[in-house]
Amino acid sequence: MSDALARLGVESSCLYLADHDQMSLHPLGPGGDSGEAPAVDGTIAGRCYALETVLEIQHGELTRLWVPLVDGTTRLGVIAADLPAGMAGDPAVRESVCHVAALAAELVTVKALHSDVIEQVRRRKEMTLQAEMQRGSLPPSALASRNVAVAGMLMPAYEVAGDWFDYALNERELDVAVIDSVGHDLSSAMVSHLVSSALRNARRNGVTLEDAYAAADATLRWVFPTVQFATAALGRLDLADGRFRWISAGHPPPLVVRGGRVVNEVPTRPSLPIGLGGTDPVLNDVVLDPGDYLLLYTDGVTEGGARGTERFGLDRLADLLPRNLEAGIPNTEVLRRLARAVLDHAAFELHDDMTLVLVEYRG
Repeated sequence: MSDALARLGVESSCLYLADHDQMSLHPLGPGGDSGEAPAVDGTIAGRCYALETVLEIQHGELTRLWVPLVDGTTRLGVIAADLPAGMAGDPAVRESVCHVAALAAELVTVKALHSDVIEQVRRRKEMTLQAEMQRGSLPPSALASRNVAVAGMLMPAYEVAGDWFDYALNERELDVAVIDSVGHDLSSAMVSHLVSSALRNARRNGVTLEDAYAAADATLRWVFPTVQFATAALGRLDLADGRFRWISAGHPPPLVVRGGRVVNEVPTRPSLPIGLGGTDPVLNDVVLDPGDYLLLYTDGVTEGGARGTERFGLDRLADLLPRNLEAGIPNTEVLRRLARAVLDHAAFELHDDMTLVLVEYRG
């Protein structure tokens, strides 16, 4: 990357990757400012990352371009590129720097599959085995198409055990799932891993949501004869008409944002959690209008709070969600700010995993 940017006239450059909890940005390889790790909140580098936009500042006698590092719709970090002041205003140079950043993002994604170096840069502390299992099976944090966009976030980054999310965009529909298995240890991660794999397998075999629920339930009861279960929300959005059908297996109802405000919790008839032998699951449905948002979340979001203090609660979530959406920021940043609000409220003392999945129906 540095060689490619140097050919464009860039005098120095550095690639920064966001850590897993998206609190700070860390240099990959040489070129950082004395090992500096800019915070995502309150810095130019962090603003570039959060808003996914190019920013420019004076850096001594040079002009520094901060360029977002985004692979498709998945943000990874930022690139700092120092240009002579006379070159920074050249649209062709700026466009070329952005092209290099796009290629670098793709390379980072691919090379992360073959080496631990990139993963080790992103880690700020030791990760538990259960968190390793969960994060290793997650889809990319964001996806966007002409019809729909989806973003997901899982916290706490290094100790998560039972929470998990998934999505898949196919020709006519978007499938989405959120899981919260009972407990917070390795067995909880194993339950979640088994349920998520069963749901993926059922989806890829082309079965209905009801059959996917039954398959996951039967699999979990077969592997764990003693009582183990997971709450879940598994749904399917028809891209043509906006109809969202889902099964709420003991899970909180989703929220719908329409016209800049939370309309309500979607009326939901629950089914038994997966693993408790439920039969004939109830299929709920709601029709989304173009421009609507649908938020799925686990109870760790609303129940977040330091011991002995007030929970974060549904009212705070319903207030912050539309306000962040109206700010016009990327969907991934909306989720990051919601998660940060829960962490701040809990004084960074989470007692449960929290997962957020935001679906934007574009019509």
